Formats: sequence, C-alpha cells, structure tokens
Amino acid sequence: MGRDAALLKANVSRTLWLGFFRAFLVIMPVAVPFFQSKGLSMQEVFTLQALFAFVVMITEAPSGYLADLIGRRRCLILGTAFAGVGHSLLLVADGFWTLALFETALALSFSLTSGADLALLYDTELARGSSDRRQRQVVGKLYAVRTLSEAAAGVACSLLLLWVTLGGVVAAQVMVGWLPLLFALRLREPPVARLSAEGHLANMARIARHLLGGTLVLRLVFLALCIWSLTTFYAVWLLPKLWEQQSLGLAHFGYLWGGLCALSAVAGRWTHHLEERIGPTGVLAIMGLLPALGYLGLDRFGVVGGLLAASTFFIARGLGTVILTDALNSRVPSEFRATANSLASFGFRGLFVATGPPVGLAFDLWGLGTTLLMLAVLSLGIFAGLILPLIIAVRGLAAD
Repeated sequence: MGRDAALLKANVSRTLWLGFFRAFLVIMPVAVPFFQSKGLSMQEVFTLQALFAFVVMITEAPSGYLADLIGRRRCLILGTAFAGVGHSLLLVADGFWTLALFETALALSFSLTSGADLALLYDTELARGSSDRRQRQVVGKLYAVRTLSEAAAGVACSLLLLWVTLGGVVAAQVMVGWLPLLFALRLREPPVARLSAEGHLANMARIARHLLGGTLVLRLVFLALCIWSLTTFYAVWLLPKLWEQQSLGLAHFGYLWGGLCALSAVAGRWTHHLEERIGPTGVLAIMGLLPALGYLGLDRFGVVGGLLAASTFFIARGLGTVILTDALNSRVPSEFRATANSLASFGFRGLFVATGPPVGLAFDLWGLGTTLLMLAVLSLGIFAGLILPLIIAVRGLAAD
C-alpha cells in the first residue's frame, strides 16, 4: 500500500473520531436546566436555539461552498477550532447574552463542519475505489458514530453528576470540545474535482438547478431534509421538561438521553439492511409516521409509556437521517457535495428560526399537553404533504 493510499485509509477512522468527539456533548442532557439556572425562561431557551439555527442558516451555504472551493480539510480545521472556543465560553456564561455568544460560536463550528465531514468521507471512499455499497454505508457509519457519541455523553453526564455539580459537567465539556481539532489537523484532502473559483453566481445557480430543477425524487428528498427533520428536533428540547414534570431526578437525564441516542444509532446503522428487506418506501413510511405517534403518546401513559413514545422520535431520526442523506449524496456530484449538504441544513435551520420560538411560547402559554397535540398535527401534515408524495415518486421510479 502506497503512502497516499494509507493516508486516505486513515482519513476514514480520523473523520469518524472527529465526528465522535464533535457530538460528545456531555452538557446536552442537562442543557435546559443549565440554561434555566442562568435565569432563562423556556421561550428564551427556544430563542437561543433559534439564534443557533439563524447563524447556521446564514453561514451554512457559504461554508459548504467554501469547502467545495478550498477543500474540506481546511474547513474542518477552522470549524473544530470554533468548537473549542465556543465550549470554552461556557466557563464565563451568565445570562442570555453570554449564552448567545456560546451558541453563535457553536453555530459557526457546525456550519463549517456539517457538510464537509460527510463530503470528505464520501470522496475518500471514491478515491479509494470503494464499491457503491461501501460508499453508501459511510452515511450510516458517520451517523451511528455521532449518535453513539451522544449516547456515551449522556451516560458520562449522569456519572459526572454523581460526584460533581453542573459546573463540573461544563468543565468536562470544555476539555472534550478541543479534541475534534486534533483529528482535523491529521486529515488528508482526497483528490476530487473542485468548483471553479470563477463565476460564483453561476456555480450557485447550477447547484440550485440540480437540487430543485432535477428529478422529482431528488427535489422531494432535499425538501424532506429541510422540513421533515423538524418533526423530531422539537422533541429534543421538550423531553427534559417532560422528565422534569414527571419528577425524574436530574442525574437520570443522562442515562435516559444516552439510551435514546443509542437506539437512534442502532436504527441509523441498520437503515440500509431494513431498506433491503422492506424497500425504501417502507422505511419512508415508518420514519414519516413515528413522530406523530410519539407526540400523541408522550405525556399520556406515565413514565414508562413516555419513554416508549420518546423512542419513536429517535428511531425515526435514525432511519430518516440516513436514508434521506444517502439519497441526497448519491444524486449529487462530488464537486458540490458539501454545498448540497449545507443547503439542506440551511433550509432546516431557517425553518427552525421561524418555528422554534413559537413552539417555546406555546409551551409557556398553554403547557406541554397542548403543545404536543399541535406538534402531532403538524407532523401528520408534513407526512401527508411531503413524505407521502416522496413515497409515490420513489415507487414511480422503481416502476420505470
């Protein structure tokens, strides 16, 4: 094996480790209580997440485009550096505005790395001459690694809380926050075609035509990544309040979060196996209906029933993220793959900017039960208006 081949092979494990530590957020299971300990209301908590989404929204497409122009490795280095700085800001965070700086730094990190890591993995496998099946599997691997990291971080959070306060969890998060940079520095840029640095408007017009003016399946997949992803994302920020209302101790939050994330990782890792058994339309139907069922049952059957309902969001998240992301990446060329991934995230974040604060306000005004019912209706509407047409389009493609 030549030196270049060895370095490309190492890219796979290093990118996966980068993804693991980027998702290792020990603060996540107790983020809502931590924010509230700094004086924030639930509306302000959702507003912080909307701020995160807004910063990602305005930087996502430019950062993905930048990765396609100058290389994914350089963007990953810059993005992981922002992650380290952002997590370090937690040490001095106090009140809404200092937490807003933390969210802004993490948003910049997210936008610089979210499309670049997957594009680098996909293109590494292409450069190595891997089979189509192996190229498709990188989506499931990266998702599983990230989600297992979230699970491990949840357990670590609960273990830390046995001996330390929230401040100790924050300190651990700061230390872990710098680790992705170490792996980014050791990556190698795979040899792929890059976008021309001349004619930026022409480049963006070409990408937009490909995504929105191409095949119906690609167009609906892109829209599903933007819109359907919201159905599971709202639940992430409502679950801690549910557990709090059910009088579950704070130390249990990490275990619960870790178990749910592990379930999502397993679902993501086995998505392609399930797809081979029941077909892509079967997977789409399951992932499309599960969030609505989850919202309907989340607060109706006690703690155990609530956990079963919560699991539906994480199963749907695993199935949907992998099958939709793979469908997108297999239908776009390497030269603007990072931009395509970033544009999908741009759409999702933009929609959360518009809808996140109203969801938080609905919770503050009308309580959890009414908010969950509203989200169940919204999820069913997204299934009927977007996922069902995608299922019909995929069946039509198979018939041809």
